[in-house]
Amino acid sequence: MGFLFLGSAWALATPYDGTPDEMMHILRAAGVAQGEFAPKPTDADLGTGAFQSVPRSLVRENCWMFKEAQPASCAREPGGDATLERTATRAGRYNPVYYAVVGWPLRLSPDWTGILLARLVSTVMVSALLATAAHSVVRWTRHRLLLAGVLAGTTPMTLHLSGAINPNALEIASATSLFAVLVPLLLDPETKLRRSALVTAAVSGAILCTLRSVGPLWCLVALGVLLVPTRRALVHSLRRSKQAMYAAVVLVLAAGAGAAWTVIMKASQLGALNDRTHITFEQAVRFEVIARWGEYLREMVGVTSWLDASAPAAAYTAWYMVLGVLIIASIAFGTWTDRWRLFALIAVTFGFPTLTDAMGVDKYGFVAQGRYVLPVAVGVPILAAYVLSREGVFGTKRDAALIRTVALVVMPLQLVFLWFTMIRWQHGWSDKPREMTLNAFAGPWHPQVGSVAPVLIAVLGAGAVIAYCWTATRDPETAP
Repeated sequence: MGFLFLGSAWALATPYDGTPDEMMHILRAAGVAQGEFAPKPTDADLGTGAFQSVPRSLVRENCWMFKEAQPASCAREPGGDATLERTATRAGRYNPVYYAVVGWPLRLSPDWTGILLARLVSTVMVSALLATAAHSVVRWTRHRLLLAGVLAGTTPMTLHLSGAINPNALEIASATSLFAVLVPLLLDPETKLRRSALVTAAVSGAILCTLRSVGPLWCLVALGVLLVPTRRALVHSLRRSKQAMYAAVVLVLAAGAGAAWTVIMKASQLGALNDRTHITFEQAVRFEVIARWGEYLREMVGVTSWLDASAPAAAYTAWYMVLGVLIIASIAFGTWTDRWRLFALIAVTFGFPTLTDAMGVDKYGFVAQGRYVLPVAVGVPILAAYVLSREGVFGTKRDAALIRTVALVVMPLQLVFLWFTMIRWQHGWSDKPREMTLNAFAGPWHPQVGSVAPVLIAVLGAGAVIAYCWTATRDPETAP
């Protein structure tokens, strides 16, 4: 319930089109709800996307994005006209599965009621996968320290996106669930091939492969890093297990279907996003390494709204410290194979956006964001926590203390990020001391349910997660 409450708080607190490209995804969801699953790919918006038939009340200009000082009060609220019109959306070519699940409230009620219901449907799916990740590391493995990795990997950015209509959050949550199941399943000789774990891996992997064009690649990275090198005993046990073979078939079919949709619908086409920059590949790589890697890390933790809302610098430092405890210690005490796996995931996390940006910079500019690689990045703290637990670096009782400490650090930080993002939406944000405010309960704009309700719901969610960490580690000597 904790992740559900935290995601719901974001869903209720966010203005219309309050996260990157949310309206584009809303229009896609509304079009799918009208039965337009595979619209003709065309140069609908910036050279990509497609046209969808959507209620006119959902098409709104965003007057405040990229304008830090402008609160969301300048925008017209959605609703008032259910007349269908053909509208361009950059998400028009995306796989329709996610949009079919979240889009039905928009057909019933193309206004704030439908939007909030659609957001909450998305939040339920995201929180279910995150809860599955937490449950699996507590109940299906003796390495409960992985719970600290799940908490550290579930950043405010993930929960921010979980409260929006955007498949990115579900993609991140499915990857979190997949890593949480596969790390002990494939690396720990004492972890049994439970049917429930294999089913969870198949479902999580299938969702990851389906949602976005790079999903099959993320599945391949996760499996490749965890299986190379592999143990002969693991290969034999996987080959003897019918459930493992069924899970593999599901993953292959999902990856094939996802890749086929991307190719047929040209869903990976970005379109012409900017004027030519005339920057060479080498120059772009240098710029990425020097100027953008740090920003990717901040964005993975949480640069919210339309990348125009940040928490205090100390909040990022605290989150980095949590990650540093897990990652640096695991590199120090792990084996060379552990180090290769950690470095491989880190290399993909930063290398993928660097190379894709550098190869397309002359046409698209620097368009990558940290959230795009979170499905890989979440595996780093989870794998690090496993290494520390397996090596007995802290000891079983201290593992429990570390899990509780991580919860006591990151859960209040989740509230901090929500609080400061609400300030940005309601007041706008200013760097001038006289114009700065710390009041998230007042301002020209307010959420539909008021400003107090989201904060209270978030507090309950954070408290529920902390309580779960306490109960899950109450008897650390007892292995599942």
